[in-house]
Amino acid sequence: MNKYNILILSNLDSIYAKEDELIAESFRNDGHAVSIVWIDYDEALDEKFDIILMRDIWVENEQDIPKYQKYNNLLKMRLKAKPIKKVNFYEVDSEGKMYLIDYYKKGLPVIPSTTTLKELEEINTCNTFVLKPIKSCNSAFGQKVINKSDLEKEFKSGLLIQPKIKFKSEVQCYFVGNELMYTFEFIPSKYPDYPPPVFIQLTEEERKLVYRFVSETNVTVGFQRLDFLRLENNELMLLEIEATTPFMALMMIEENLRNKVIDKYKQSIYEYMKV
Repeated sequence: MNKYNILILSNLDSIYAKEDELIAESFRNDGHAVSIVWIDYDEALDEKFDIILMRDIWVENEQDIPKYQKYNNLLKMRLKAKPIKKVNFYEVDSEGKMYLIDYYKKGLPVIPSTTTLKELEEINTCNTFVLKPIKSCNSAFGQKVINKSDLEKEFKSGLLIQPKIKFKSEVQCYFVGNELMYTFEFIPSKYPDYPPPVFIQLTEEERKLVYRFVSETNVTVGFQRLDFLRLENNELMLLEIEATTPFMALMMIEENLRNKVIDKYKQSIYEYMKV
């Protein structure tokens, strides 16, 4: 096997960075040189690495979002023109939640979403809505639940409007490339209570639905995670996709499965390096 210089982008100040440290150590055990930095690193490092892996770079404090957005935008613009292999950089969610609108217009089972008040009546006639920053990067930062009567006052450019959906639980599907590795269900939901996740097996129909969305994301290298709401009638509705910087909850799974997932991830990277 060729030996590579690998740069992993992660937020080492985050409580979730442990999984990225495990991934880095596994690559080192294979003989590769690995460094972990945040996205504000010196541009001179770009040329020193064979591949850059985007991992969990998200910030934990809402006041740090402007800094994150600044460095993330600069980094992606800079690297797009460079012939350095990159993983989990420019996926479907890399520019925020606009893909939800596209999926909804295609008729896929996704939370109805729009960025205009004009389209709202066509979407839903409920009385409670959620406003989300389009570029909220898969977090609850900046979200606001409001009544329909307050929409015109509260809505502004850069926000996504969704009806507030009643649901039973949140289902998260974890992939390496386009292969499902495990599924968690958070009952009643992941936010705001963060109950312990429960391993589940999807039904055949649920798997078909999940893989329908995987065909849309077109991710074949690295990680991706698809999150769904389980509605009161038990049907799944897409909540969001994390194909850029996806948190994979590796510390929540047992060691044998965790090793299998990391090995599968590494293999996808090694195959990509051959292209």
